[in-house]
Amino acid sequence: MVDRDDERRRLVDAADNPPQLVVLRGRRRIGKSFLIDRALTGRRVVSFQADEQPERGHLEVLAREASRLLPGSPPLTFSDWDAALTFFGTQAEHHPLVVVFDEFQWLAQAQPALPSIVQRHWDRWQRAGTPVTLILSGSALTLLEELLSHGSPLFGRADYRPLIGPLDYRDAASFAREGSTAEALLRRYAVLGGTPQYQVWAGAGPLPTVIRDRILRKGESLYEEPLHLLREEQKIRDPGTYFAVLAAVAAGATQFNEIQQQAAIAKNLDLMLARLDELGYITRRQALEPTAKRPRGSYRIADPFFRFWFRYVFPNRSRLERGRTNDVYGELDTDLNTFMGLAFEDCCREWLGRYAPSDALPNSEHLGSWWSRDGQVEIDVVGTTKNHYDLLASCKWSQTAKPSVLGELLAARDHLGGRATHARLIIFARGFDQRLIEQAALEDVTLIPAHQLFA
Repeated sequence: MVDRDDERRRLVDAADNPPQLVVLRGRRRIGKSFLIDRALTGRRVVSFQADEQPERGHLEVLAREASRLLPGSPPLTFSDWDAALTFFGTQAEHHPLVVVFDEFQWLAQAQPALPSIVQRHWDRWQRAGTPVTLILSGSALTLLEELLSHGSPLFGRADYRPLIGPLDYRDAASFAREGSTAEALLRRYAVLGGTPQYQVWAGAGPLPTVIRDRILRKGESLYEEPLHLLREEQKIRDPGTYFAVLAAVAAGATQFNEIQQQAAIAKNLDLMLARLDELGYITRRQALEPTAKRPRGSYRIADPFFRFWFRYVFPNRSRLERGRTNDVYGELDTDLNTFMGLAFEDCCREWLGRYAPSDALPNSEHLGSWWSRDGQVEIDVVGTTKNHYDLLASCKWSQTAKPSVLGELLAARDHLGGRATHARLIIFARGFDQRLIEQAALEDVTLIPAHQLFA
């Protein structure tokens, strides 16, 4: 188990102190089922993972799973969901029971009344103190949010409702080879991101091998992963248009009009962007300003693996289908340091927010990035507290940072004016020119090498 300590403890608490209702949400491949399985080891559990089939099929499979509670008895049958839930309540009266409905969205699609049926039984269990823990889990984030919203039958009933997100760069490093350098770990994160299943599929080999053999080679799980995910999403009717949107953003289109033009989409782009944002595949970041009423925004691919895949795999699929893996890898390898920029910024921002020593650096209320309206000035990481900037940072991956980097950062501070006069200046890089080291000491600028992100 990597990370997830808080979530695991809370699931254990739910199982040990029934009745409790848990609604657990998270994207596909994020490790929801693995987390539930590990947290509930050794307990009396009925765990059912739904799929795309009619209600009758769900009930038949659930009955076979539930039969394990009664070894030696005739096989169970459930005529409907009321019968199934009544059975679980009766079983829990004899001995505490955990019931897991994984990928709950498929159950609700096959039987739209299921949330109301669950609510009726849950209310009875709760009034009677029946020792049952019910876990509803799924990757359809919108549906599960609606389960908890005002007006839903289950509104206000969930005792615990976690949203399971990707691992951060430090936790994702647990999947790499032992002894890997900080630079190697950061490169791996930039390619695979923090989705646990992607890290598992990739294996712990060196990154060039992972890219060539696990991502660029047809037939491998990672080769077509984004295609599969988008085709399987319930509320995506035309995956091709979504592919075009993601490819446009990955290619550098960050504004609505740019995306619309590059993806050649005439209508409903706002709805598609909202859906991709909801799924966690893109994000609309805003220029962080202490007092801005209408901050500027731009779109970017949120998931590192999606960013990598749409930049290097999607536009080269014709060649990769013909087995020209080495040709594509050669071009990719020469561009990888440039590609690393956004991921390195994300890791630096994460380090400042979670891992930086609070006694040495500002503990900003908000962390983000900033750029001028004309796009001529950009600051990779900014921190704000109340109405002023207390931190400005530059992140340079593709080069050994030279004095010019500090000059640009000082000029950016001047551009922000009085609100940034006392901001702490920081430069992140893989290495630093000796002249920069000397100048930074004179200007009281903090230099943070890549390896310190793992200190």
